Amino acid sequence: MNELDEMRRKGAKILLAISWLSVAIIAGCAWASGSGPAPALLAAAITIVPTLQVMAGNNGLQARLALGLAVPLYPAIMLWQWSGQNWMLDIHMTFFAAIAMLTLLADWRPVLLAAGVTAVHHLTTNFAAPSLVFPDGADFARVLLHAVIVVLETGVLVVLSAGFERLVIDQAAAHEARADAEKAAQIERTRAAEDQKQVIEQIGRGLRGLASGDLSLRLSESFPEGYEELRGYFNSAASDLDDIVRDVTRSAGQIESGSREIRSASDDLALRTEQQAATLEDIANTLRQLSTTVQANAKSAQDLQANVARARSDALSGNSVVASAVGAMGEIERSADEIHQIITLIDGISFQTNLLALNAGVEAARAGEAGKGFAVVANEVRALAQRSAEAANQIKDLIGTSSVQVSEGVKLVGQSGESLMTIVSGIAEIDEAIARIASVSQEQAAEIARINERIARLDSATQENAAMVEEGTAAARHLSSEAEGMTRTVAHFRVSGQNLAGKQDAPCAKLAQAA
Repeated sequence: MNELDEMRRKGAKILLAISWLSVAIIAGCAWASGSGPAPALLAAAITIVPTLQVMAGNNGLQARLALGLAVPLYPAIMLWQWSGQNWMLDIHMTFFAAIAMLTLLADWRPVLLAAGVTAVHHLTTNFAAPSLVFPDGADFARVLLHAVIVVLETGVLVVLSAGFERLVIDQAAAHEARADAEKAAQIERTRAAEDQKQVIEQIGRGLRGLASGDLSLRLSESFPEGYEELRGYFNSAASDLDDIVRDVTRSAGQIESGSREIRSASDDLALRTEQQAATLEDIANTLRQLSTTVQANAKSAQDLQANVARARSDALSGNSVVASAVGAMGEIERSADEIHQIITLIDGISFQTNLLALNAGVEAARAGEAGKGFAVVANEVRALAQRSAEAANQIKDLIGTSSVQVSEGVKLVGQSGESLMTIVSGIAEIDEAIARIASVSQEQAAEIARINERIARLDSATQENAAMVEEGTAAARHLSSEAEGMTRTVAHFRVSGQNLAGKQDAPCAKLAQAA
């Protein structure tokens, strides 16, 4: 109803303005019509009552009826003002306009009142004062025609005003219903906002707990209807995250323990591999020296064999010239001395070879399974050294015998032939022994060379293994460092369960000890 009242208030003000405009028009037409001030004063008097009511803020039915009574009187006053003139017939049109303007009040009652005032005016003046209605006097037929038109207009205007009034009332009711709906919606929005605030506060508290690392936090307080499923989702997600971090914590501890063991084993393996590489390098150096010595012995044996061959040739040719034999005996005696020195050298080489073989056997025993092959080689070298020593002893005995025979040959030139034959026979044996020594020395040198080559390959492989072990040790240390970093990371979280908290503190304690 507020809208209808506001519309009627505005319409009343407009009609009041039109009323005073009509008063002004009537006052302005006083000189042209020659009617004097009476019509204007009457129009002003009629306007005072609705003016007082409208200006006082009275927009009720009384004010509207006052306007409905006053508005159709202005055309009546104008007919009186222009009485006897041709304008009277045209002024009748203002009655219809005045009745139509009353629809601004959105009320059919003032319209009906104005129509009644118009009808009474026409009927009364047509019989009582015909000159105030028509310029030609009374005309009842024309009054009836005007009455029919007024009735038709009034009927239409009444229907329109009533319909408009209902429309405005319905709109006001709809507006009130809409206002009530908006009020209810506002109440619902307020309740929903409070529910959302409660949910957001609880979820925010849970998220703050998760952000601080407390994975044991659960939302135990019930949510408003419609948000309870969200609480279940949050608790389920927190539980799953709790299980994941618990498993990660346990795995981090196991990885850290395993990486520590791997690092310790890698360090031990690297140390042992380094020691083994150093040992193999020493063995390789010893074998290279031994190979050089054996090759020198083989060359000396070949040279000795050549000398013995020449001595044998000289002894055979001495049967024809005894004098040459005596000289040859002297040469043989000197050669015997040289051979004695060479044999002494060979004996020393055999002793050194035997000593080296013994050292190689000891180092092979220390090497364990990896040194079994070296033990076999060391035994073979020892055997060769013993055979070389035996051969050297035999040569030494032969040289001793030769020296005795040479001495006797010098004293007994007469027995030179027989002595020379004996010497030739002894030299032949020496030649064979030296040939065997040379052959064995060459075989020994070739075998030692092959052993040296194998040792070199083994040393290279051991060096590569040592490099790989160092890489593995570095990787193990990196893995251990990463495991410690992961342990520090998961130590930030606090999972559910007192026992699990104790288990979680164990990696942290290990990490503190390691630091």
